[in-house]
This record gives sequence, structure tokens and C-alpha cells, in this order.
Amino acid sequence: MNTTKTRRLPGRDRPGARRGRRASALLHAILPVLPLALAGLAGEAHAGGYPGAPVTVIVPTGAGGGMDLMARVVSVKMGQLLKTSFVVENVPGANGIIGAVRVANAAPDGYTVLLGQTSQMVINPYLYSNVSYDTFKSFIPVIRLSNAPNVVVVPTRSPFRTLADIVAAARKANAQGKNLNLATPGSGTVSHLTSVLFQQAAGIQLSHIPYKGASSALTDTIAGRDDLMMSSIPTSFGQIKAGQLRAVAVSADRRSASLPDVPTIAEAGYPGFNAGTWYGFFVPAKTPQAVVDTLNEAANEALRSPDVVKTIQADGGEVIGGSSKAFLAVLHEDAAKWSKAVKESGARVD
Repeated sequence: MNTTKTRRLPGRDRPGARRGRRASALLHAILPVLPLALAGLAGEAHAGGYPGAPVTVIVPTGAGGGMDLMARVVSVKMGQLLKTSFVVENVPGANGIIGAVRVANAAPDGYTVLLGQTSQMVINPYLYSNVSYDTFKSFIPVIRLSNAPNVVVVPTRSPFRTLADIVAAARKANAQGKNLNLATPGSGTVSHLTSVLFQQAAGIQLSHIPYKGASSALTDTIAGRDDLMMSSIPTSFGQIKAGQLRAVAVSADRRSASLPDVPTIAEAGYPGFNAGTWYGFFVPAKTPQAVVDTLNEAANEALRSPDVVKTIQADGGEVIGGSSKAFLAVLHEDAAKWSKAVKESGARVD
């Protein structure tokens, strides 16, 4: 019988114990970071598999308008890039609130996207008392697609050729207890509130004539029944090009590529003036960051496409693009600006 005993070497562990301790140390090192590693892998898997089905783009206005065109031209290109279908669905009603609520309540999986604009996202929450979504809590901003500045227009036979002409005439009328008539597409619209900001900057008073939509406002302005109109460029661009309206000044911080010969309100003597409409994509809150990034990258790529740029500019818009974070900063800045304008205008819809 073999009675040989294994002798323990002084100062050293047995090989089996040494391996056990090493394994235990390695496990303790891995455990704290394991959840983070698994989350990262899950995110990569989600991003890699998205989108695996058609994506619905909700446009909170009727078909055929500027928002509808924006949604279709950009989403078609995104669908080509992401190898799936982007289906545009028009959900009009309540100044865009119905469509926005639908997306806010949708599953946060990236398969329901909202094309929002300034009115729905940073004006309606302050204009209406019963809006059931919170721009900053109900949504994640994906990308700001484009800007559509406002433009001051007058009838072609109007004596007003510059913004200075309008301000001088308004001051003269105010001194006589009268006002020039200003048409807008409606109370509380971006055009209306931009005019409020301008009247404050110029120290004048205009009689606001709100219409139920841009079409009738344009018709009356062209006919001379209103002295001037504040309109988005895409809304009035066709009439300007046709010579039915004269563009006097744009409300952006730089000249519009669509109207390069028309000065800005800032250039006309009101430094820092900048107001207008933007269009952007939003997804429901809690949508995975990997999905947001996928949509953002595809949208930015789409906005670099010459045919997309041409279509947006032909409609009077300006291509923007950029990061989700940059868009969020714009939302905060505009919420502060437009909430103040709503309050000072006295506009309220209950």
C-alpha cells in the first residue's frame, strides 16, 4: 500500500486552492460590471435588429400641406437607408394635439414617430389648458429637420416696400388712434405670436385679423383687404414667386435661401430678432437610446441627399439636421420664448 503523503510546500498554496482563489477573485471583479455589460449588449442587439418592421410617421395635419411634404420626402429616403418602409399617416385635429397625443401614448419602440413643429411642441402646451402631453416628459426629440421662417408680406400694389415703411405708417396710424390690419392664419399660431414679438420690438400696435387657416388670409391680403400678413415662407412662397405678394422681411437670424434678396427683420433695424417654425421628429419617452441614434443617423443622411435638399428649399424651408441633444436645447430655448409670447398676447384656447 502506498503510504506516501503529499507534502505542503512552505509559503505556497496547493495548486488547486490557488486556482480556486484566482477564479473567486475574477468573479468578484466581473460581478459589479456584469449588469452594465449585459445592458450594452442588449442595446447593441436592439440597434442591430431595428427596424425590423415598418415605421409609422404621424403627421398631425391634413395631407398635402408643408408638414406632409416634409414627412414624405425625408421618410422615403430614411426607409431606403434602413431597408424598411416608413408609412406616413395624417392625423389632423385640435391644432396638432390629437396626433401628438397618439405618439405620446404609443409603445416606446421606435415604430411610431411624430413629425412635430413649433406649434404642437412649444406653443400648444401654453396656449391650451387641456393638453395631455408634456413636450419634455412625453417625448424624446430625435432631430430638427428644417426651419421655415416667417415672412412679412404685403399686396404687390401696396405702397410699403420696406419694413421701415410699415413701421412708419403704423406709428402714424397709432398717433391718430388707428391701426394697420395684420392677417395671420389664426390666433396663437407661430405667425400670430411672431407678430406680437415684432410689435413689441418696434413699439407699434397692429390690429390682428385671425383667419381659420392660411388660405383665406392669403386671399384677403392679396386683394388688399388687409395691409400686411405674417406668414411662414412655405405658406406664401408660391404667391410671392407669382408676384401676387411682396416679401418685405423674414423673421430668421439669417436670410432665407428661398428669398435671398429679402432682408431679415434684424437687418431692418431690430438686432437679435429671430422667430419662426421648425419641423422635427420625436419618439415616445423611454424609447431606447440606440433606436433614437439609429433614427437620427438615418435622418441626417437623408438630409444630405440632393433631392431632399432641393425639395425642402423649393418649398421655402431651410435644411438643419444635427443631434438629438442640439434639438433639445432649441426646445428649451423656444419654450421660454413662446410661453412668454403667448402670455403677452393674451391668446388662450380652452
